Amino acid sequence: MAGPEAVALGGRRRRLVALALTAALYLLAVAFIVFWPVPVDRPAQDALPRLLESWHAAGVPAWVDYQLIEWLANVVMFLPWGVLGTLLLPRRRWWVVPFSGLLASAAVESAQYIFLPARFASSADIVANTAGAVLGFVATALVIFCFRRWRKR
Repeated sequence: MAGPEAVALGGRRRRLVALALTAALYLLAVAFIVFWPVPVDRPAQDALPRLLESWHAAGVPAWVDYQLIEWLANVVMFLPWGVLGTLLLPRRRWWVVPFSGLLASAAVESAQYIFLPARFASSADIVANTAGAVLGFVATALVIFCFRRWRKR
């Protein structure tokens, strides 16, 4: 019969495998989005301006525009990078998470610039993606810190 340590180790392994699988699926989805040969929002390019017009008519400020929505979409796309990286790496390696988000984003934008002429490489996308990775990292680190502190009580 397995002792409590073995049971805890088995549960931890299952969590790590589940996180690693989630990270792999996330990276596959991101690769699909960023290396699609044409902008992924092309099908919505007719509908989005109409949607924004209706929002503005309903009182949403004019500064909520296509560029802001695109920027926020880039932030949201890299939030899981920060969350998953923080959950997968040991605490002493957490510093890697924001920097890897920056490097991955710069690599993606460079690849789009070089290999995908219908896509638009942008330094603003690098900033947004990195912000998403940092926000995911900070939020996850805060939750972990608060949970550990609460558990010690």
